[in-house]
Amino acid sequence: MISPLVKTSLFFFFLFLMSTVSAQDKFEIIHHYKPFKVDAGLGYARPQGMGAKAGALMYIEPKLNLLDKLSIGIRSEATAMARGAFDASDFEAKGEAGLSFSALGTADYYFTNRLVRPYVGAGAGVYRLISVEGTSNGGGSVTIPSETKFGGMIRAGVEIWHIRLGAEYNIIGKSGIIANNYLGLKIGIVFGGGLKPEYADPEY
Repeated sequence: MISPLVKTSLFFFFLFLMSTVSAQDKFEIIHHYKPFKVDAGLGYARPQGMGAKAGALMYIEPKLNLLDKLSIGIRSEATAMARGAFDASDFEAKGEAGLSFSALGTADYYFTNRLVRPYVGAGAGVYRLISVEGTSNGGGSVTIPSETKFGGMIRAGVEIWHIRLGAEYNIIGKSGIIANNYLGLKIGIVFGGGLKPEYADPEY
């Protein structure tokens, strides 16, 4: 079952995509940028929940520049972090770190066509979450099996030449009492996708 938060995020994702496409001006329709690029990098992953422990992530995201200020892509990401939880009765679970994976369709809107390009974006897709086996603060144990969940993501950041810096919040909901949402802070490299040679002059 999809949570209301994810549904709301997806609604704004598609609204964002439709409004962005309808608002393109002449510069963007001309296609000054090369059509294909790939983002890849590393980052810091911070999960929600008491007992959760931050970890690391790595990602790769092939993209297509539909228009000068609009790109779409497929983000594949692996995270290594320890998810945790607590509930109203103060039951707390602390699990061990492990790998989780996700594959999302994404869209980014860039505010400029210059060397420094701030952007906002969103995405939706599937998250494969590993099982969690933890010990509670009362001495008991909790086990949440592996599962695949549908979720969404919102992000913002900046590209400076071929360096990409960004923050992403992944909205996945819960598995039992285990919180799955997490924040990713990223640094990466953009391969390809730059201005075409005939538009590489600084005035563009």
